[in-house]
Amino acid sequence: MKLTIKDLTKQYGKITALGSFSCEFTSGVYGLLGPNGAGKSTLMNIITDNLRPTSGTVQYDGQNTSEMGAEFRRLLGFMPQQQGLYPNFTLERFLWYMAALKGMSKADAKADIERLIGLVNLDSARSKRLGGFSGGMKQRALIVIRRNV
Repeated sequence: MKLTIKDLTKQYGKITALGSFSCEFTSGVYGLLGPNGAGKSTLMNIITDNLRPTSGTVQYDGQNTSEMGAEFRRLLGFMPQQQGLYPNFTLERFLWYMAALKGMSKADAKADIERLIGLVNLDSARSKRLGGFSGGMKQRALIVIRRNV
């Protein structure tokens, strides 16, 4: 898996929101950090096909992502800064709920939930309410649902 961003530019009149940005991502989890106005949201909106670039390309394994449409968006995980969690749900209940919304079978959901809770090191928090999680724990819970569940 390779996401290739080449010479991506987005201009609004004379204002350049993103200027000739290039990067290559392989499998993994990445974070975009930068000051306000650096182009992070613009970049994510272009990658997710919510915004058209002025110039440049976004390709997934050599194929233009805008041509892939829903097929590409199904593969892409995105976690915004503001978390949309249900504070009264336990982690496990929340993951089962998200799996049901995605139409996963119970067997697939159970296997994924077990594997991914361990992957993000939240085994000891599975029965705790999300409202009591630290910010980092909430981010890890969201990584789980972005991965598959």
